[in-house]
Amino acid sequence: MQRLANSGANGDSLSSSSAFNRDSLTSALKNGRRKSLRNLFQIPLSTRSSTFGSVATTKPAVGSIPADIVREIVDLLAPADILSFSLTSTHLRSLLLPALYDTVILKSSKNCRVTLRMLKEQKDICAYVKKLAVRPNYYLSWPKPDEQLDESWVVQMIGEISKDLTTMHTFDWDGLELPSDELWETLRINCPGLKSIFTNVGTRPLDPESSLFSFSNLTSFSLIVRHGLGGSELFPTLEDIPERFWDMLITRCPDLQELAICSFSSSARVFDFERVTQGVWPRLHTLTLGSFGYQSDFSLGPPALTGADAALGHFLDAHTELKYVRFLWNFKRWMSPDTIPMNLSSTALPVLDTFIGVYQQLAELPNPKALETLDLTCEPVYESRLGTVCPILRSLTSLTSLDIWTHVFDPRRDHTHFFYSILAACPNLTDFHFMCTTSFTAKPLKQLITQLHLLPNLKRFSLTKGHKYVDESMLSTAMRILKHNPNIKQINIRWARERCPNHLKQEGSYDVVADGEGRPEALVVVERGIPLVGTPFWRRYRCKLDAAGDGLVSARLGKGFGLTKVKEEGKEKAVAT
Repeated sequence: MQRLANSGANGDSLSSSSAFNRDSLTSALKNGRRKSLRNLFQIPLSTRSSTFGSVATTKPAVGSIPADIVREIVDLLAPADILSFSLTSTHLRSLLLPALYDTVILKSSKNCRVTLRMLKEQKDICAYVKKLAVRPNYYLSWPKPDEQLDESWVVQMIGEISKDLTTMHTFDWDGLELPSDELWETLRINCPGLKSIFTNVGTRPLDPESSLFSFSNLTSFSLIVRHGLGGSELFPTLEDIPERFWDMLITRCPDLQELAICSFSSSARVFDFERVTQGVWPRLHTLTLGSFGYQSDFSLGPPALTGADAALGHFLDAHTELKYVRFLWNFKRWMSPDTIPMNLSSTALPVLDTFIGVYQQLAELPNPKALETLDLTCEPVYESRLGTVCPILRSLTSLTSLDIWTHVFDPRRDHTHFFYSILAACPNLTDFHFMCTTSFTAKPLKQLITQLHLLPNLKRFSLTKGHKYVDESMLSTAMRILKHNPNIKQINIRWARERCPNHLKQEGSYDVVADGEGRPEALVVVERGIPLVGTPFWRRYRCKLDAAGDGLVSARLGKGFGLTKVKEEGKEKAVAT
């Protein structure tokens, strides 16, 4: 399971920044920033504009809702609900067009093919698109692989509608390779309001003369080596980024607010990003860098960022508006060192509320009480380090969201003290994601969930665990968790398995429905995954709970549903298959 562990640390689909229930960029991400297990290093397309154009040309019907109230309602709705709302009348559809197409996310080759053709045919709609994300040949498509699509066709189609994207300010490319250079030149010329660019790269080298580096006055920029490139290099040579890239960012983008330079395939390709410390961006609030790790002499690197000159520390000191910092680490087959100096002053990072990295850096933060969100899934937290990690967690008095990766090497042992120590150190959590990619059987699971009472404010609990074919169903696990913790509002479960695509076997989301007195009465279930035999599945159903907390499927809510009888704790019940 060691290779699986390294993949998770590398930011793969098991890294907690991409998990459960955040598959849509329109879900409520904390601070609207780009996160990855809830769907992998996302861009901040989750913030939908609340401005509506004056596009209503139809007369409102007698007794219709005033437009200002409609706007207030729509600001609270998910995209699917806005669509349903807009279909109730011609007037509402006309009024809601700006909200419907404010953010367009094409999450597959099929989405790209269908939607880009539609936009070409209905170019008036292009004027409403402020944020456009395209993912042709989406390499993280799961459980079914994405169909193949010529990415040059996608580039051509975007070029043909670019003059009509008059209000677009954010563009995200997430294909297999960096798009052809003509796309960047076309967008630069035809979309003068473009201020945020996010792109990944595959195996092709960067062109030093690329038009990607010709932009000016950007507020957000992201250059990411995508997932899934493989590689076996323990110490890959750091790749220089072209001089024009640094000239663009450091010289021509003084108002940069969000920056990401990192690799999610650090055994194949890693950028040398040390020159980032030469930048001065007073408004920078979101920073992602990586991959950090051991160099060939087992010093930490990149050397210029972790060496005695404290360049990274000075850079962080100078950027006092940083609220979100993410450092990707990959220690490969070795454990991290006991300490990692940050060389920060006592006044550094005064408003930091989200940190993703390793606990050694967390210990160096001068203002830990302000931290609200913490992700420690770069490497596992081992029991031998509990005495160091728990005091750090106790210092985070404002912490409400925690993602943590642990290893349970012997599931036959009693790990109650291990779980108790972690949970007792952060009692104010409302969101808790526990990841253990080693075997995590019913015994350690019970030891964990019986300690969740230490989190009285917990609303969402997520579990990623190593999978064995003798494991109980995910529905049974969800009901077991709810029995011990009836105040939880949502449970998310993932089964990790190394040989499956994205190292993921199955996942499920379980929303708790309460009765009039607040007691759980049902679970609304969405599950998908890869069975032992057969094709990938997706199912949605409602599971009614009896007084004892046991469940019985009572309603079909979606396709891909069947019923089979299984035995659960000595009782025969109907569950979805």
